[in-house]
Amino acid sequence: MSVREPVHRTHLVARATPAEVYAVVTDFAAYPRLFPEFKQARIVSTTGDVVRVEFRAEVVIAVRYVLDLRCDAAALAVDWTFVEGEIVTGSTGSWRFTASGEGTTIDYRAALDVKAPLPGFILRRVTDGLVAASLPNMFASIEREVRKRQAAPPSPPQARQT
Repeated sequence: MSVREPVHRTHLVARATPAEVYAVVTDFAAYPRLFPEFKQARIVSTTGDVVRVEFRAEVVIAVRYVLDLRCDAAALAVDWTFVEGEIVTGSTGSWRFTASGEGTTIDYRAALDVKAPLPGFILRRVTDGLVAASLPNMFASIEREVRKRQAAPPSPPQARQT
């Protein structure tokens, strides 16, 4: 049962290149550290530019779902499709990263289907928590991680073997 219309949001990350923001968003293994609702993000497989990731999240109730995420580094784009899940029964969406002045505009779209033996008002709360309500915190977490990575000292060059 679809409980929500697709969500579309844009957000400007000042003083960051599209590649820097793309690198944070496609670091799926870091999601539990970056986003409090994600308890686990496990990369199941990588085939070409498609990364299959199993996510475990907790917003009101625990959910598990698997997505195929097509990551196009040249276009700075990510598109995902739903593979399987518990409670979450469908999800599609995308990320786009474009230069905007001295920063990057994130264009985020997501649709989420949830099915659970719960009253409709609780299902709406779960869906809002997973998509719409979590967006301001998600964007803030992405910005914090971009700043952290920008401030990190560069890795020392590897010594060459002769």
